[in-house]
Amino acid sequence: MICPECGAEFIEGIHGCPDCRVPLVPELPPRPRPEYVEYVTVLKTGNPIVLAMVKSILASAGIRHFVKGEVLQDLFRVGTAEIQVGKDDEQEARNLLRERAIDSGEAG
Repeated sequence: MICPECGAEFIEGIHGCPDCRVPLVPELPPRPRPEYVEYVTVLKTGNPIVLAMVKSILASAGIRHFVKGEVLQDLFRVGTAEIQVGKDDEQEARNLLRERAIDSGEAG
């Protein structure tokens, strides 16, 4: 028997996990497979204000994104950061940025 919360195994006859206080199960359900997402760069910028604005726009639209190089930019204030979105969201992200005139000279 296995605890579905902590994964601890118990001998037959034990019906609940004493730590998690949940019923034991005969086996754990299969773990979900991680989703593979191909990311593309929609904007490159060295401007922290533009970076913050674009992150806010994408987050408000519900577009998952991450910033490549943001930590180095924060540490050294040099270079560019790349805002990346999933390939499926690329067109919507580019349209949002274009509507706000953010792609001028800095788009990737």
